Amino acid sequence: MTNVASLLLAAALFTVGVLHFLWTVGVHWPATSEKDLARKAIPDAEEIPRLLTALVAALLVGAAYVALAANWDELRLVPDWLYRTGIWGLAAVMVLRGLVEPFTAGKGNPLYNRLNRRVYAPFCVVLALLSVVVAVG
Repeated sequence: MTNVASLLLAAALFTVGVLHFLWTVGVHWPATSEKDLARKAIPDAEEIPRLLTALVAALLVGAAYVALAANWDELRLVPDWLYRTGIWGLAAVMVLRGLVEPFTAGKGNPLYNRLNRRVYAPFCVVLALLSVVVAVG
């Protein structure tokens, strides 16, 4: 169970990280333009903040590595406690993003708010649950 959770978590984080990286280099998928992408991905923006998006991409790819290394000792490069701290930190961030952020919605555009309630927040809760399974496992 833990192996499957670790693989699913890493795959999801890596995929979303690559998607964020693509946004930094001008790929607008799944939107039709940068403005459309910004409206879907950011509460109040007309364009994608490239530096911040690149940072998020790097953090997501790093979190994917932590999700794998937390479960497989062969992948570890630093002391074990850093992986335990990292996976619990990931769970905390995803829980906050998934459960708290929707309650602060309403400040952004309606399209973002709808996507946040229906897609982004539930996805983050799933990532948080997978993180806990990996951390406890």
